[in-house]
Amino acid sequence: MPGGKDKQSQRTKGNVRPSSSGRAADHLNSSGQSVSFVGFGALGADLGYVPASSGLGNDDTDVSVNSEFRMVMRKLSKKDATTKLKSMQEFGSMCKDKDVEEVKAVLPYWPRIYNKISMDNDRRVREATQQAFEQLVMRVKRDLAPHLKNIMPAWLLAQCDSYAPAASVAKSAFEAAFPPAKKNEAIMFCKDEIIAVIEDNILHQTLNTLSDPKTNTKDEMEQKYVRVITASLQAWQLFMSLVPAEQRPAVQTAFKCILEDNKFWKLSKHQNPLIRGSLYALLGSLCQFLPEISNHFANKICPLLLHNLDDCEPLVCPSLWQATLCAISFIEDCWKHVSLRKGFLPKLWSVLKAGGSGSATVIYPSILPLLTKLPTEVFEGGVGFYQEFFSNAKIGLGQSKVQMSPSEVSAIISMFIECLQYCLVQLQIDSDTASYLIGDQLMILLKASLVEESPTLCNSSLYGNVVKFVQFMINPSHIGLRINVLVMNQFWSSLDNLSVRISEDCKENPTLSCRMERLVKLFVTFRKGDEGNSISETKKHIKVKFSDEETIGKDNQKSTNRRDVFENCQELDAIVTKLCVTCCHHLITSSELTSAYLQFICKMLSVYSGDEIIVNILTAFNVTSSHSQIHMVFLTEVLIPWTTKVSTSDLSNVVGLSVSMYHCCTPEDKLTILDTYCQRVQSLTALKKFVESLQTDKEMKKWLSECVFGNRMVDITDQLCQQYLKQKSLSKEDMDSSWSLLNLTLTVNQDFEPIISAEYVDKILGKIRMALPQSPQSETLGSSENQNRQDISKCVSLVCDVANNFFTNLKGCLMLKSAEELLLSIFQLQVSNNTFEDKTVSERMQSTWVLGVHDLLKQKGSLLNEDGFLYKAAQCIKQVISNQVTTVERLRSLVHTATTLLTSMSDAVYQALDDDDDKKDNNLLATYLDMLSITMDVEQMQETSLCKARLPTNDSFVVADIPQCTLIDKTKLPLVAIHAVYNSCLLEAIPPETSLNMDIQCIINLMHALTICSTMSSSRKQAWTHSQLGQMLKWLEDDMSRHMKSLTEKNRTESLLMTLLDRSLSIGDVWPLTLNLAVSTMVHSTVLTLQPPDIDLIDMAGGFIRFEDFDNAATNTLLNIMPFIKAESVMQIIDLMVARMLSFESLSDAASMSDASSCLAVLTKGFSTMSHDNDDTRTKALSVLDVLSRWKEGNAHVFAFDSDLSQTQDYWSTVSVNNQMLSFMEYAVSHLSVHLNSSQWDFIMCALVAWIQTLTDSSSNVLHSLIVQSFCCKVSDLLSSICLCMENIVPLQIEAFPANLISEWIEFFSESAFSSLMVLYIQLLDDVKSTSELNANQDTMLRSLGTAMCHCPTRLLKDHNLEGKLIADQVTSLPVEMQTLMNHLSPMLMLPERSIQLTAFTLLHKFVGTLSEYDESIKDDEDIMSRSPPHALMDVIETCGVVTEHVLDGLKIGEVMVIEPYIDEYRYTMGYLLTWQLVLDFFKGAKAELKAMYASYLRDSNQMTCLLNHLFNLMPEIPIVQLEDLLTTQSPQNKLSSTKNLFAAEFNNCVKDEPSIVELQHLACIVYYHALQTTPALVRQWCNDQDRRAVAVIDKFTSKYVSPALSSQELQSIQEKNVQFDNMTIRVRIGAAEVIATYTVEEFSMELVIKLPANYPIGMITVDIGKRIGIAKTQWRNWMLQLTTFLTHQNGSIVNGLALWKKNVDKRFDGVEECMICFAVIHGTNYQLPKQQCKTCKKKFHSSCLYKWFNTSNNSTCPLCRNLF
Repeated sequence: MPGGKDKQSQRTKGNVRPSSSGRAADHLNSSGQSVSFVGFGALGADLGYVPASSGLGNDDTDVSVNSEFRMVMRKLSKKDATTKLKSMQEFGSMCKDKDVEEVKAVLPYWPRIYNKISMDNDRRVREATQQAFEQLVMRVKRDLAPHLKNIMPAWLLAQCDSYAPAASVAKSAFEAAFPPAKKNEAIMFCKDEIIAVIEDNILHQTLNTLSDPKTNTKDEMEQKYVRVITASLQAWQLFMSLVPAEQRPAVQTAFKCILEDNKFWKLSKHQNPLIRGSLYALLGSLCQFLPEISNHFANKICPLLLHNLDDCEPLVCPSLWQATLCAISFIEDCWKHVSLRKGFLPKLWSVLKAGGSGSATVIYPSILPLLTKLPTEVFEGGVGFYQEFFSNAKIGLGQSKVQMSPSEVSAIISMFIECLQYCLVQLQIDSDTASYLIGDQLMILLKASLVEESPTLCNSSLYGNVVKFVQFMINPSHIGLRINVLVMNQFWSSLDNLSVRISEDCKENPTLSCRMERLVKLFVTFRKGDEGNSISETKKHIKVKFSDEETIGKDNQKSTNRRDVFENCQELDAIVTKLCVTCCHHLITSSELTSAYLQFICKMLSVYSGDEIIVNILTAFNVTSSHSQIHMVFLTEVLIPWTTKVSTSDLSNVVGLSVSMYHCCTPEDKLTILDTYCQRVQSLTALKKFVESLQTDKEMKKWLSECVFGNRMVDITDQLCQQYLKQKSLSKEDMDSSWSLLNLTLTVNQDFEPIISAEYVDKILGKIRMALPQSPQSETLGSSENQNRQDISKCVSLVCDVANNFFTNLKGCLMLKSAEELLLSIFQLQVSNNTFEDKTVSERMQSTWVLGVHDLLKQKGSLLNEDGFLYKAAQCIKQVISNQVTTVERLRSLVHTATTLLTSMSDAVYQALDDDDDKKDNNLLATYLDMLSITMDVEQMQETSLCKARLPTNDSFVVADIPQCTLIDKTKLPLVAIHAVYNSCLLEAIPPETSLNMDIQCIINLMHALTICSTMSSSRKQAWTHSQLGQMLKWLEDDMSRHMKSLTEKNRTESLLMTLLDRSLSIGDVWPLTLNLAVSTMVHSTVLTLQPPDIDLIDMAGGFIRFEDFDNAATNTLLNIMPFIKAESVMQIIDLMVARMLSFESLSDAASMSDASSCLAVLTKGFSTMSHDNDDTRTKALSVLDVLSRWKEGNAHVFAFDSDLSQTQDYWSTVSVNNQMLSFMEYAVSHLSVHLNSSQWDFIMCALVAWIQTLTDSSSNVLHSLIVQSFCCKVSDLLSSICLCMENIVPLQIEAFPANLISEWIEFFSESAFSSLMVLYIQLLDDVKSTSELNANQDTMLRSLGTAMCHCPTRLLKDHNLEGKLIADQVTSLPVEMQTLMNHLSPMLMLPERSIQLTAFTLLHKFVGTLSEYDESIKDDEDIMSRSPPHALMDVIETCGVVTEHVLDGLKIGEVMVIEPYIDEYRYTMGYLLTWQLVLDFFKGAKAELKAMYASYLRDSNQMTCLLNHLFNLMPEIPIVQLEDLLTTQSPQNKLSSTKNLFAAEFNNCVKDEPSIVELQHLACIVYYHALQTTPALVRQWCNDQDRRAVAVIDKFTSKYVSPALSSQELQSIQEKNVQFDNMTIRVRIGAAEVIATYTVEEFSMELVIKLPANYPIGMITVDIGKRIGIAKTQWRNWMLQLTTFLTHQNGSIVNGLALWKKNVDKRFDGVEECMICFAVIHGTNYQLPKQQCKTCKKKFHSSCLYKWFNTSNNSTCPLCRNLF
């Protein structure tokens, strides 16, 4: 129960006796005793926390302690570790922050708390305790003294805590409490208490006494016991170290009591290594500090230590061996207490054999001190002890675990050599024993290091230790000893035999190289020491150390001493010489040089540089020489031949040896050697290494500038060029060495002087230039396609490196003609060659020639002459740009190269001007800019056929005549655009003052190019599919916007417009469009101070007189500037054009019709720009329409009525004037429809029908004739405008229009128009299917025609006169006419053009919802369980679904695929989604019984599952987009504001728009929304079948973006429709998302509350109980279950579910029995009544329920009576 205790009863009424706690308090008060703080003991069981104040709080002692301290100290008595930790931390903070007096008041109660909690099981608590104690000590200081005896034992134990942080803090507190001089006094002051606690812990405490078994686990008790015993032993040791020496006898008696107890000695057998290690450490300290006691207990201490040496536990070893050394040092007659042969030595041998068992670094340093303390009788008996000792040591060294640890190997080897040296020197052994130790022990170990497969020994400190041993033995102070002489003779003899035997034995051995390397290492160590040989030594040297001069001097002295000892060691030199001669004999007798022998000789000669070795080697090669020339002879006769025989890896050794011999020769011999080496050495790698090694040599510097080396370098360069010309083959090493030599040669030396003379530099550069691929100077070079690209790239990179070094290091190098030609070749290669895949190659070439340009400008004059680099470079890049550019990427690369050249020159020029004090002059830059720029003449900029071969998409362009021309090639970038962009980028690369007055022409060129590119890409599809054109458009727009910012002055703006006006009026072509672009850009600019509305373009053009000729150029100019001129000027133009129209009496020739066409175009444009509310404007426009009506009477030949356009005379003039009449009529219908009278409407509609007939008669040329296509567009646009007017304007203002206008349109005109147009459109689409790709004109025509077709009325669609089209084996219930229409329109959904797909979708959408009416006849057929939607649509779904499945294959639900437009995948996905939208519309229009059949088909065919899977791969993760992304057109009427949820926005089905990524995502969202709305049960079932991750994705997405809108729409629909049933009412609570249905029959009444979930309709709809009257609970629950089932499994709205449920209840009240399987009258999915009756029990069942019963039960018995059915 809340507020009370569950298991306690209430107090008895009238019971006034106080509770037990209250009675206890009264008892204490009545006794007169004061509750003070509890006392403390050493280690009491209770902490003695501070109690609450008793009575009325008059206890002085209690009050003396701060209340906060009391509270904290009470918490410390808690058992929870976290509570104690936080409390102790709080206590420490209070000790630090509170007043000193308040802290002192705590001292009497602290010891008992500290003694208990300092040994807590939680190490964090122990650490916090010591930290708090430290704060307490620092505050109270001397006031701690009265309590010191109670606290010191625990304090001392805390300093030995096994948890290091706690012990460290305790030591810190101890240091803070006592000065160094007072520590001993404090310890002695508390000695009795300390010894008592230690004795108690060691001898008396157990697991159960230290811990409470009731509150601690066994493991916790064990851990605490080990921790207390370990701390006590270590505290004993610490106590002895702190007791002064003179006072130690005072504590011996107490210690003896402990040592005499057997329990103490039993600790050595404890299983825990911490206790054993602490015990051994204590025994060692006893031997050291209290020798009397240790001698007294020697009979126990010595066996305990010496008989347990094999205890190799890592925690025990250090203490054990340290205690052992102390015992043998401080205990007299130690060995008398142990058995040497049976107890000690076996343990020692065991340790040696095991290699220390992982503790070698601890044990082995102690073995030599142990050896020195052994009794002499151990060494007696010959070599027995030595054999056992050293053999066991070698066995331990060979252990696998030891071999894996370099530090342990080093420790064992050091011990081995040190003990060997001790035995030889300190022990008086005989010669036989000495020979045994050298020959059978040391040499065996050396041999193992040389021949064993494992490199452990040779990489260890063995050789260094052996060298130290030999160094000690041959030291002059020791050499007089007989044993030393004997030992060294034995050593050198054994080493000689071992070395020779190894070199001989391994001649044919595959391990020869490895063994010879180890021999090299051994002998190098003798001369150079063991630096780097020992890993352990290496590790020591890694430590950071700041050496002073004294330390460095000592190290140098040590190294010098070692060299001095072995400098004149004849025995060592003799061995090395003998080995070198042996290796030479092997080299002479073998067919090829053996690498191992060669390396040995080279290394020995580099280390042992005695002449005797060289003489012996020459003798071995049968070469004689005087002593003064042995080095030169050895180099020329031995080393040079070796350079051609050795491998690359050995070549460095040979060259290094050659350099050493070179330094030993005289200057004259050096020059001879250099000539010989250069001429005779064939290995270029050897030559490179030799030259690089001697660069600083004086003779070498002189020799490099002479002819021998120069000619050799020319030959090397020639070989290299021949290699890249595929005329000679060089090895990779020689090629690399050749390039390195060239880099080295074409530089300067340390004195900044050229290495070789200019004569040879010129020759070398000429050769290098020949190596460049496709170099214009290289006539014999093959095409780049036949060369290996990787070789070419490497060649170019190396040439650039050479040239870079050359340009950088040699001043004045570009004064050489060959250097400038090399620079030009590199530049030409980068510009003309586009085969380098690696960008780093191009970057290297650019950095090279940029560096060359800087040097060129510094060193030469006459820079712009025709023979110079700059002129040739400019001509090269202009030629490539004009002839070889096919992609934007290639153009960007060339533009970058050109601008880099220009900026490099600009930087160099300005740097030179800064260096001089001359006046800065920009003439050079301006001249070179003009040289680099491409001249663009007006004649070259015309694209004559461009305008005439495109279909204008607006009224800003009129063409008077059109020749038979082919369409322009849109796969190529226009040259005008290439040149414009190139010049623009050059202009931006130089300072503004240099390019003054050049930017206006640049802007004109950019605008002209932009106009041409826009014309080429007349639709977004052209720009999208031809990505190069799209990239060029973007580039032009960016450049133009940047340059337009410079037009901030009025005169510059007027200059630009004057130029464009002049070209537009004089040339025409696309210049009027360019003028329009310029003016519109200025209108929308934010930086221009002068806006175009302030400019009178008519006056600027010269007045209206310039337009009197009214030619094609003038007309187009006027059309393009009219939106930007003043309204008065527009009215003047309209007046002129109206007067001109009235003057046309006879239109008999092409000229007059052309003039009429131009007048109509200008009038249409002019009226469009004026306000339509102006009566004058409206009157003039209507008068023009009357003029056209009169033309029909007087010039009927002008109207292309009922004729084939291709047969019309002057057909283009005729079509042109008809097009303009159509445009004017469209304007009139769109803007003046309210003001048109009956005759004008009749004229327009009659003309439209006649023109449509003309279009039908010309149908054979629609797809192929630009004339017919333009006519078709205008006719379609007029039809669309009339339809929009009839649909949207006329019904709203019916009284303003003629009386019979709508009826005449519906009954006659629309039927005539659309019946013909439908046939034409279907015929065109049949022709489109056979066309590979539509051009822009055909696409524009189909968009206009499709827009018109979308207005076709449904009745005309159903009453079509199309040719019959039926498909064999197609199951259908549709009439022939409807099936024909479906078969015609459905395949259009898969065509590649978006306009066709949307047109087909719109037409199908008009009637697809009614097609289910034709399936009504099968709804009562119980044998048909499922029914397919129209097969024409399902065929499209199957075809498109295959492609969509392939595109989205492998994606999981929630992983989004973005499909780009204008590709087949986009087309098929669009068709797939549009078709599914139609299927859902069809489903929505069906009745409930048919819906169940259709749903069953969609579920069983798996089509619905595929759709929903695809939708979650197509819908965006966040379906909220900017509206400019949602809309594909830029028309203002289609633009919305802000952002939009794709599920709330209507789908944009405008046929003329362009496809986009967002459009497809929007369509997917719409389909998903309609699927949830139409087929919620199918979607819910699909969701339930998904895995957990997918369900989470679906639920989150639906509930966040779809469910709110869907549930709101569902509830609003119910509320707005106000659905009423006979005996059921429905109410809606939109805020609560509830639907309340009340069902009433006579005296029965029930109320149901339907709640929509947040993730509706994915989630389950819940049905709650409302009011019920007169209905049994069982029946009520049954009906609730039925309603839940209907709402869950029916594919419809909530109202549909309620209607089905009502029908079921009505049937129940009408007496229809329920199905005894589902207990419902009407089936929940197929809506059938129970009709299958059992013949035995007469019960009826649903067919589907009975079928499912038979399948699941595996028998055919009645579910009720179990008889056969």
